[in-house]
Amino acid sequence: MQKITRLLLTILIGLLPLISKSQASISDSSFTRSPVWIKRELRVGVPGDYAPFAMAKGDSLYGSDISMLRALAEAMQVRMILIKTSWPNLMRDMKDNKFDLAIGGISITPERLAIAPFSIPYHSGGKTFICLRKDSLRFLTPADANRTGVRLIVNKGGTNESVARAQFTLATLRVYPNNIGVFDEILAGRADVMLTDDTEADLKVRKIPQLCRSFKGIIANYDKAIWIQNDKVLLNFINSWLQKAIKAGQVDGWLNMATRSNR
Repeated sequence: MQKITRLLLTILIGLLPLISKSQASISDSSFTRSPVWIKRELRVGVPGDYAPFAMAKGDSLYGSDISMLRALAEAMQVRMILIKTSWPNLMRDMKDNKFDLAIGGISITPERLAIAPFSIPYHSGGKTFICLRKDSLRFLTPADANRTGVRLIVNKGGTNESVARAQFTLATLRVYPNNIGVFDEILAGRADVMLTDDTEADLKVRKIPQLCRSFKGIIANYDKAIWIQNDKVLLNFINSWLQKAIKAGQVDGWLNMATRSNR
């Protein structure tokens, strides 16, 4: 019995360095310099209208970025506080320090980088078109949408609007207040074509059979990442954690799951 006890103690002593190493990411003294770990709270801004990344349903949020966010908060050992924002107000809210990070299919842009840094990218995609299926032959190329008389619609405040203003100057641009009802405008015949991300376009045409993705290519490629306040400790932790989650296939898994559930 004494031999067994000594053996167990030897094993436990050998495991102690590994246990300590696994907790190093949280217990390291550098984390005392980050407001997030001091308060044990992670304030997260989410527009909540961009499937499959983050969508609001009543008071709750769902989507691939929300699943990622929950896993991140668990790894950080902090309480997650979700804060509603919008694409038109996103940059102002980040400037006003209303949250520690923002998530929900947010693209890296020079304007946003001038305010605060981004994590490493976790998704990449570009812009494409959605129109009525019966109009699919009208908008086979970007040039088809950039014509006088074409009513091009985008949601307000995001990269859809900025790309439309820069590259589709001949079309009649209509800017819709949000990214939810905008698709109904095409169905109702009040807009001809919408410029949006390819991921969202592919999802929407599966859900709404009257719509189609008329342009199979992409315009203006963007990387999506977590937008983080100027907190170097938080940025380094998220980048390290995110790199492991990407390598393990977790990020792709969350996106695939969200895409299937949104069909």
